[in-house]
Amino acid sequence: MTRFRILLACVLWVGASDISARSDPVEPEFKSSIEADWAAQERRVGREPGSIEALEAALGRGQRLLSILAPALPPAELDIERRAWESLRTEAQEVGRLPSADQIAFYHRVRWSGRALALRNPAVAGQPIVFMKRHRFVCQMLHEYLGYFYDYGDVAGGGVFALERPGDSFEVRDLVAGRLPRGNYTTLALGYDARTLYFAFAERAPRKPDFYSADRRCFHLYAIQADGSGLRRLTDGPDDDFDPCPLPDGALAFMSTRRGGFGRCHNVWEPLPAYTLHRMNKDGSDVKTLSWHETNEWHPFVLHDGRIVYTRWDYVDRSAANFHGLWASNPDGSNPVSLFGNYTTRINACYQPRAIPGSQRIVFVAGAHHADVGGSLVIVNPPRAALDPETGEDRLDEIEVLTPEVCFAEAAGWPKSYFHSPWPLSEDCFLVAFSHEPLPGMSSGESRDTRTGLYYFDRAGNLELLYRDPEASSMYPIPLAPRPAPPAIASTLDPALGDEGEFLLTDVRLSLRPMPTDRPVRQLRVFQVLPKTHTHVANQPRIGHANAESARLLLG
Repeated sequence: MTRFRILLACVLWVGASDISARSDPVEPEFKSSIEADWAAQERRVGREPGSIEALEAALGRGQRLLSILAPALPPAELDIERRAWESLRTEAQEVGRLPSADQIAFYHRVRWSGRALALRNPAVAGQPIVFMKRHRFVCQMLHEYLGYFYDYGDVAGGGVFALERPGDSFEVRDLVAGRLPRGNYTTLALGYDARTLYFAFAERAPRKPDFYSADRRCFHLYAIQADGSGLRRLTDGPDDDFDPCPLPDGALAFMSTRRGGFGRCHNVWEPLPAYTLHRMNKDGSDVKTLSWHETNEWHPFVLHDGRIVYTRWDYVDRSAANFHGLWASNPDGSNPVSLFGNYTTRINACYQPRAIPGSQRIVFVAGAHHADVGGSLVIVNPPRAALDPETGEDRLDEIEVLTPEVCFAEAAGWPKSYFHSPWPLSEDCFLVAFSHEPLPGMSSGESRDTRTGLYYFDRAGNLELLYRDPEASSMYPIPLAPRPAPPAIASTLDPALGDEGEFLLTDVRLSLRPMPTDRPVRQLRVFQVLPKTHTHVANQPRIGHANAESARLLLG
């Protein structure tokens, strides 16, 4: 029954029809844009549109999608759809004898049929999709969420929009509609009741400021109703606030530099304050720091059990360019635990985790450290994630790579195309941002802000363009529809403890490689890794023998 519900979420059948007889869209510009994107998809994998290889691949994707959807289809409708695809496959046997123009026409006919089949999903075609347009500061993922660098890079523009008829038109509605000054946008979220959108915006400074001047501008959180009314600012001050995440109890989690301190391995030109997990009331009041981790964190999202999953950069006593794994904590910040990716160099970074409806699994983007966010789509099942008993590293046999043609950025090379901000509709179907161009970044070899468009994607390999603006990246696609809220986890923090804390002590002898039995543990020395303060420059002052070492405080 669970599998049936997942598949039903992937498609809603409104009546079977002969796939080969479905008509093309009537808007010529829309039609040509879709067909041009198909051509780019084929060339991305080394095929020409209209070739026998491209045609066979398209027919195969349609048949695989039918197999995925079979449990959700009445037998009679399934038979009609299968016969239609078999008819197309029979016709394809003669295509090689046709002129090239006729071959391309038949290829387009198959692709329009496959698109119609894929976009029966009511979450795509039956309601608007909200999304964000934005420009990115190209360097590392550290820089693209800090307002200072957008003045440094002279970048501005973007907005929050609704795609009115996904799959049928590029018509959009501008929700902000010029009510904010010149500036930049990042990170978008939707409340569970689909009434309120949350995003981050940074106004441009009146002049290029020094980081430590009063003229410096930051990203701050805003809220707006889904119909475009009620635009309001939620945060203010000298710190960057971004990555809004609605919580089941009505509050908001978000990332912020309010904790204080800098990353410890950066240069004179790049003051990079560390941002970590925070929370506040939905009106911006009662801000609390949830994570005192000494380096950066990203991309919070609520799991089905009510915990917050997020990305944490953890390079204490090890490489700085790896170990951006998935962590989870209670909504009050207690009980942080590593879920996956904290003990592997085969994936550099696990970004933008999203809980898959009806599943324990999480989809995320396998990205890079020395680039902007983007990469390959990967699914992990945290309850089955484990460490290799010989190496102590994260085992990768429990992950599923949805896009193997996109290598794991930086860890295995630099991809020539990339995905961003996945929104799972089920275990089989997703909304995504995607770019045919290389991942931009400090070490990727691509210095341009390459553009992403909005797409439908499924595990059968279908990738269907929904919207693209050649002048800006379109990201963070979210169906404008209510969704059930996970349970609200009550806080277990004891205010009477004050500055004291309670810690869970585990038996270090119960490890992958147990300590010798004749070596009893009698004492535990506890250190705190201190945030880097006062100066943002690496090794000013130099703390230890290692480069960009951290300062430690012996607690007892």
